[in-house]
Amino acid sequence: MDYVEFDRDPPATLTTLVLAFGGWIDAGQAATGALRHLVRDLPAPRLARIDPEQFFVFTQERPEVRMTSDEIRTIHWPRSEFYAWHPAERREGLLLFSGPEPHQRWKTYTKAFLDVAERCGVKRIVSLGALLAGAPHTRPVRVTARCTEPAWRSLIEAWGIYRRPTYEGPTGISTVLLDAAEKRGMSHLGLMGQAPHYLQNAENPAAIQALLIYISRLLQVSPDMSQFADAIKEFRTQCDREVARNRATREHVQQLEQQYDASASEERQGLPEGELDSDKLMQDLEEFLRKQRQSGGESSGPSRD
Repeated sequence: MDYVEFDRDPPATLTTLVLAFGGWIDAGQAATGALRHLVRDLPAPRLARIDPEQFFVFTQERPEVRMTSDEIRTIHWPRSEFYAWHPAERREGLLLFSGPEPHQRWKTYTKAFLDVAERCGVKRIVSLGALLAGAPHTRPVRVTARCTEPAWRSLIEAWGIYRRPTYEGPTGISTVLLDAAEKRGMSHLGLMGQAPHYLQNAENPAAIQALLIYISRLLQVSPDMSQFADAIKEFRTQCDREVARNRATREHVQQLEQQYDASASEERQGLPEGELDSDKLMQDLEEFLRKQRQSGGESSGPSRD
C-alpha cells in the first residue's frame, strides 16, 4: 500500500476508528493527549505508520535527535501512526490514529489514510479535537459534538452536547478526511473540546480528561482516569498563579467566568445521569450499525444533517 508501512497483517474487524491530529485543532494538546491515553491504557500496539517524507515540510515539523542509553544519537521523524485494539471478549475492535496535521498533498494523504481504514474494516469514525475559546480555566471544560448518523445524534442530543455545524472558513485535515470518508460510506462523529485562549501553549489535563470521558463512554472502554484529579488541580493552581500576576488578564478571566456562568443554565453539559438510559441508547446504536452492515452497504451512504 502506497505511503504506508504495516508492522503486521491488519485485522479486518476494526470497525471503529478514533483519530486525533496535532496542530490547529489540538488546543491544549487535548485531542492527541486523549488518544495517547487510549493507546496506552487499552493497550493498543502499533499497527502501521504513514511515511512522512511525502507529506511534511521538515523545516516546519522538524525531526528530533535523541540519545540512547549507550550514548548513540537517533533521529525520530514526525510520527503518523495507527494502533489496533481487539479485545478477546468482542468480535469487533478499534483502530486508533494519532499524528501531526500534514503540510501538503492532502488529497493523496487522505486516500492513503482511508485505504488503511477500509482494509481494517472501518465503518464509523470518531474524531477528537479542541479549539481555543473564551473559556475560563476555573470552570469545567465544555465539549460539543456533531455527527452524520441519526442513532449517534440521539445519543449526543441526550447528553446535551449536539451542535449543528455552522462554521464556514479555513479548515483542517480532519474535515477533508471526514468528507472523503463519508463518500466511502463511513459515518462519523466529532467531539470538540474548548480550551482557554489565553493558555495557548500549555498542555491542558482538564481538556484531555473531558474528551476522554466522552470517548470512553461512547465506546464503552475503561481507560485509567485516576491521575487526572491531581494533574488538573496542579494545572489550575499554576494558571491561577500566572493570571494573578497581571491585572488585565485577571479581569478578563473574571469576565469569562461571568459569561460561562450566565450561559450554564441554557446549555446542558456533562455526562447524563440517572434520568437517561445510556445503555439503551448504545444498544439502539449498535443495532442500527448491525443492520447497516447486514444490508451490505446498499444505501448511497450516510445522510447529512
